[in-house]
Amino acid sequence: MGEEFSFMDNGTNRPPKWIEPLLFLAAFVLLGATAFVLIKGGSEIDHQGGPIADITFNLNGEPVREHCVTCHTEGGRPLQETWARASALHPDIAPHRIDLLGCTSCHLGEGMALDERISHGLPGFGARKILSGQQLQARCFACHPLKPLPGADEAWSGYVLFQEKGCGLCHRIAAAQSGGRFGPDLSDIGSRFGLEKLAQSIKDPDLSPTNSIMPRFPFSSSQVRSLSYFLKSRIADPYFATPMQARAGRIELPEITQVPQEEDLKAGEELLYLGRCLACHKYGAQDGRIAPDLTWIGQMRAKDFLADFMASPARMIPGAIMPDSSLSPEEEKALVDFLQREARGQPAHATPKHLYMQLCQRCHAANGDGKGLIQPNLATFPRAFTGNAQFFKHVTRKRLICSIDQGIAGTSMPPYGELLSPEERQSLLDLIFKTFVGIEPPVEVRRPPVPPAPDQPLARRRIEQAYQDHCRRCHGLAGTGRGPEALEYLPRPRNLTNTPYFNSLDNERIARTIAYGLAGTAMPALGQSLSAGEIWGLVDKIRDLSQTGTEGQVRP
Repeated sequence: MGEEFSFMDNGTNRPPKWIEPLLFLAAFVLLGATAFVLIKGGSEIDHQGGPIADITFNLNGEPVREHCVTCHTEGGRPLQETWARASALHPDIAPHRIDLLGCTSCHLGEGMALDERISHGLPGFGARKILSGQQLQARCFACHPLKPLPGADEAWSGYVLFQEKGCGLCHRIAAAQSGGRFGPDLSDIGSRFGLEKLAQSIKDPDLSPTNSIMPRFPFSSSQVRSLSYFLKSRIADPYFATPMQARAGRIELPEITQVPQEEDLKAGEELLYLGRCLACHKYGAQDGRIAPDLTWIGQMRAKDFLADFMASPARMIPGAIMPDSSLSPEEEKALVDFLQREARGQPAHATPKHLYMQLCQRCHAANGDGKGLIQPNLATFPRAFTGNAQFFKHVTRKRLICSIDQGIAGTSMPPYGELLSPEERQSLLDLIFKTFVGIEPPVEVRRPPVPPAPDQPLARRRIEQAYQDHCRRCHGLAGTGRGPEALEYLPRPRNLTNTPYFNSLDNERIARTIAYGLAGTAMPALGQSLSAGEIWGLVDKIRDLSQTGTEGQVRP
């Protein structure tokens, strides 16, 4: 038999010393909370000597008790001036019956409470906060199967929007066969959050938690409300199904037609809709305003890259928040073929200004500060041009042209070599320097010397200590760029596990960045704090984290 764990397993057969103070503190807190509610509640309803109505009804096989009609006689609104028992009659809700459904099945609230504030919903996330008026449709699909339903138009619109915007690619809802890898399970979100909290999470997803990776979709107020109504109907035990059906995922969700029927689509173009690509990406006139433009992506990116990226986005661009594709392998191949077949030609009005507005401003912003429309959703911060002259003083024109031509591996910066001519790339770079950077692009750069590598590498213990002292708080213990201070900086600290990116750098460039810092970022110069051995030891550490061997590729 295996050993059993016991709180008394301390050699004396007695409970630990901290148990009794903890129990005493818990009892004291409970007594204090009870006294506060009894003495300071201040909103206990004056029943004027009348009896408290105690109603029990059957809801999907579960007995439910309520005191609601103590004040809301006939299910109507009480006369709040005196809390008299007389009230207006409840509106007609045929074919529903109040005597069979009670109050809390639709309106929520804490039906057994006698304190007004508690009975109308406990504080916190508002899961049981009273619903009224149009908000009541947020409960319709807790009882009814999902389908168009009179009186629940906005809640149904919320479900349609949930499907159209590809929310199910990240989030799971009960009965869905996919989703849930990137976002929380929403199968019972209505049992945990109220409408206000749901709307807030949709409008400002990074408000709580602050490191949320959910994009901020450009929803209108009415769309946010519709989504909130739908999500509020997602409860732990839906009344239209048995518990066994709910737990076994035997609840069917209606299919929503994604492909517009009225448009004349080219062969393969329908996959942009079926895969929910346009919920985030731009293609032609369609724009989800969340992710990169796909209009010319088939001409810029190689076929193998597109296929590999669709299969595993985070492997090609570490930190990418794009979920895995919902398309079959055959459909993915057909979509790649479509993108490469149709992405031909060049952007219209190919002047440097128009090129920048069509190809660059989505990430780098119209004013060149790097805070473009989709910047919050990218794995790496786009390079800022405005106010970043110190960085560009130390970068050769050849290297910048190379970045435009070949892109930057491991990031969303694509290669434009196949889309733009050499003259267009040169003129685009001239525009960036003249309009944003404000200096002449340097032809040659005198780079500071890199500390010489020691003949013998330092002990691993010293390298790990140097990483702990100087790197961990920003780059994190695992090197993912999510250290405890990472959110304080923009651009965010570099993800040191980014294999494609570090595979494109040589050791000398990494060592130089450690020694002299990187202008335009929070990366400080550590050359005065670290020895040459520690600098090169950290280079080896980065090679280990990024799994790029001992030396990357040499680029300009």
